[in-house]
Amino acid sequence: MKIKNCFLTVLASACILGVCAAGGCSQTAGGGEKPEWMAGKDFSKHLEISVGYWNIEEMAARTQPDAIQKYIEELLNITIKPVSVTWTNYKEYYQMLNATDNLPDVFATLTISSNDSNDSAIFEDFINSGAIRPLPDDLTGYPDLNSLFDDLEYTRRQDGKYYAIPRVSFRDEILGSTDAAMLVRRDWMDNLSIDDPKNLDEFIDMITAFAKDDPDGNGIDDTLGYNVNNLVAIGKWVMLGIAPECNTYTWVESDDGTFVPCWTTEGFKDVVAAYRRMYESGGLDPDFYIKTPNAVMEDFANGRLGALEYKSAAGSLEDLKALWDRYNDKPFDECVDILHIFPAPDGNCYSNSSFVSWSESFISSQVDDEKMERILCLYEYLLSDEGIRLTKYGLEGEDYELDKDGSYSCLLDTDSQSTIRVLQEKYPSIYLFANLASLNGGWSDFEETEANYLRYGRHCVTLAKKDVTWNQENTIQLERPYQFLLFPKETSDIFSTTNAFNSFVKCIIGEEDAVLMWEKVLDGYKKQGLDEYIQRQNERYFESIEAESPAATRRSTSACISSR
Repeated sequence: MKIKNCFLTVLASACILGVCAAGGCSQTAGGGEKPEWMAGKDFSKHLEISVGYWNIEEMAARTQPDAIQKYIEELLNITIKPVSVTWTNYKEYYQMLNATDNLPDVFATLTISSNDSNDSAIFEDFINSGAIRPLPDDLTGYPDLNSLFDDLEYTRRQDGKYYAIPRVSFRDEILGSTDAAMLVRRDWMDNLSIDDPKNLDEFIDMITAFAKDDPDGNGIDDTLGYNVNNLVAIGKWVMLGIAPECNTYTWVESDDGTFVPCWTTEGFKDVVAAYRRMYESGGLDPDFYIKTPNAVMEDFANGRLGALEYKSAAGSLEDLKALWDRYNDKPFDECVDILHIFPAPDGNCYSNSSFVSWSESFISSQVDDEKMERILCLYEYLLSDEGIRLTKYGLEGEDYELDKDGSYSCLLDTDSQSTIRVLQEKYPSIYLFANLASLNGGWSDFEETEANYLRYGRHCVTLAKKDVTWNQENTIQLERPYQFLLFPKETSDIFSTTNAFNSFVKCIIGEEDAVLMWEKVLDGYKKQGLDEYIQRQNERYFESIEAESPAATRRSTSACISSR
C-alpha cells in the first residue's frame, strides 16, 4: 500500500538534505549542494576508496552502484570499492590482507572495544607493524568527527594519536542497557499462569516450565526454555541478577584498585552454579553450546523457544520480527514481550553498560594524505544530519517528502514491510552507509513517533521504549573501567577470554560439581601463571598512566562511564 501523510515533527526544516548556511555551499558532481563543512576542500581529483565491512556481498556483487551509493560518490567525487567480510573470517582475512600489503583503504573491525584482551593486541600489532596510519592531529575541519573524539578522548593511544574511528552505538550511556535484554513469549506465560520472575529461582522455574509444561498447548514435547542469540553473550542479561559485574566477561576493578578478569572473582562461581542448575533442569536449551546464532533466532521465531536473551533496541527487535513474520502466523505484538531484570543478591536492580562505541575503523598506511582527507569527508558526511537522514529515509523526493515546516511524508510502497526492509532491498549499499560510521543509537530511535513506527514497527518501538525507560528509572547502570579495558594487553592463548569462556561452558555441561570443576580450572590457570599475568597487565597499565601528562593522568581512571 502507498503510505502518505505519516507526518513527523522531528525533522526540522533547517536540516533538509542539501541545504546549508548561506555562502557555505558549492555544487556536487551531481548538481546538488555541498554542506558548509565541505567548503574549501578540493575534490577535483577522482579517487577510488576500498572499504572493508561485514556482509556487504550484495553491494559488492553489483556491476553498477545503486542511487544511494551514486549520490555519495558524486558528492565526494569518489568510487567506492566494497570489500565484504563475514563475522567468522574478518580477523583472519584482514591479517592475511595485511601480510600481502592488500588491506582495504579503510576497514571496520573489532579490537579495542572487544572484551577479549587478545583483540587489543591485534590493534597494537597493526600499529607497530605500520599497517595502519594515525588520523591527522587537527580534525576541526570535520565538526562531527571532532565532536565524536571529544566525547571519546580516552580512545587516544599513549603516543597522543588516534588510530581508530570508533563506531558509535549510544552517545547516552543508558541506551547501552538495551544491549542486554530478555525477550519472552508472554502468551506462554499467560497460558501457564506465570508472573514475571522476581529472582533467579523464579526465572529458572519459568524457563523449565517453558521446556516441560507444554506452554503452546499442542500436546507435543516440542518447546525449549531459554537460549541466547549468540553463545559468547550468554548471561549478559541473566548475570545482572546474579553477579552483575561479570555479565560481559571483561576485566573489573578490585577493592584494592587493581584490575582482574571478572571470571576470576568469587561472584563468577555463583554464575557457574546457576547455569548448571538451568542446564540440569532442562530450562537452558540442551544444545545451547552448539547452535548458531541464526538457529537460535529461528527457534524463537518459529515457536520453539520461550525466552531469548537478546537486545531491545528497536532495530534489533525489527530484525527479530522480520524473522518471526516469515515463520509464524501469530502476531508478534500479541506474543512477544520484554522482561525486566530481577534484583541481584544485594537487592538492587542493575542494567548493562556498553562502550559508547562498538567496533571501529582503521585506515591503511597505504593511504596518502589526499585520500585520507576524502575518507574523513565520507565519515563526516555519514555522521552529519544530512547523511543520517539519507541512510535512514532514502532520497528526498523519491522515498520521502518534507513540507515547509520540516514534516515528513513517506513515499515508499511498503506493502506492510518496515521501511528499513524496503530501503535495503531498493538500495543494497544503504546497509554499509547506515552503519559504517555510527549505529545512530540516539534517543530519537526510541521515541514513539510515526517515523519510527514505519521504520521498525509499532510494537518494536513500544518494547524498546518500555525497556530503556524502565532501566533508566529503576536500575543502577554498571560502571566499567574503560581506560584500562582499552589499554593493550599482553597476548595469551591460555588466559584469553575465549579460553576461559570455553572452560565455563564445559563446567555447565559437565557431570562433576560445577563449582568444583571451575575451581580446578582456575587452579590450573594459576599454575600456568595467571596471577603473574594479571600483575604484569596492571603494572604495564599503571606505568603508562604515570608516564602520561598531568591532564592525561587526570582522565585515566575517570573514564569509567557512570549510569547517570
